[in-house]
Amino acid sequence: MSSEPGTGAAPVVEFRDCDIGYEGRAVVHGLDLTIEAGEVLGILGSNGSGKSTTIRGLLGLSPVLAGEVRLFGQPRSQFHDWARIGYVPQRQTVAGGIPSTVAEVVASGRLTQLRPWRRSGRGDRDAVADAIAAVGLTGHERTTMTALSGGQQRRVLIARALATRPDLLVLDEPTAGVDRDNQEALATALAALVERGTTIVLITHELGPVEPLITRAIVLRDGTIVHDGPPLGDEHHHHHDDEWHHTHGDEPVRRPGLGLMG
Repeated sequence: MSSEPGTGAAPVVEFRDCDIGYEGRAVVHGLDLTIEAGEVLGILGSNGSGKSTTIRGLLGLSPVLAGEVRLFGQPRSQFHDWARIGYVPQRQTVAGGIPSTVAEVVASGRLTQLRPWRRSGRGDRDAVADAIAAVGLTGHERTTMTALSGGQQRRVLIARALATRPDLLVLDEPTAGVDRDNQEALATALAALVERGTTIVLITHELGPVEPLITRAIVLRDGTIVHDGPPLGDEHHHHHDDEWHHTHGDEPVRRPGLGLMG
């Protein structure tokens, strides 16, 4: 896993004066942001503020119109070790036509690490078991996805991301539409990852049970950072209800090679 912040290792993510957008139009402007190893960064802001565009720029899902993105010290254009990055889009689902089990879904996260001539082995099975345990679903390996609650399904998708044992985990609205019990289970799972040194970036509009885990928060407004520091707390968000509470409307785009995409 990544080293602790401040050890001299290259930052996990660097945005250097980035404009990010679509079809030549910048949505995020002049973004300067460095994410160090071991940070838990919350990205907040109203709908259309540029949160998902920022994440897409990081992952190569949206074009960087100006500036540079670097991952683990490398220009993103030269970065190929995508198994180091786990990504769970907000609206990612598992197709309901096939009665996949929890273990099968999580194991699919290992596929990008298998060469065409190599079958899964003990290391892969251990990684799947560890990922399922990390989200608190040990004992449900043979349960079909359709038998799980929405919150449990969300935890399985996070486990699939974790099966690659990523150094950076990116989560888009991980608690959206999830009941309080499953939100707390997610927070517990993320806390265990923080203990291991995983760098976590999450988009959220309500901090809820994950608030104690967040070491730093940025707030975007009209494509620029207006706050970079400690989390503001949900009570601040509730006070500015029109600005903070929104329906997250960006539809994620899939990129081959990211270990958690299905």
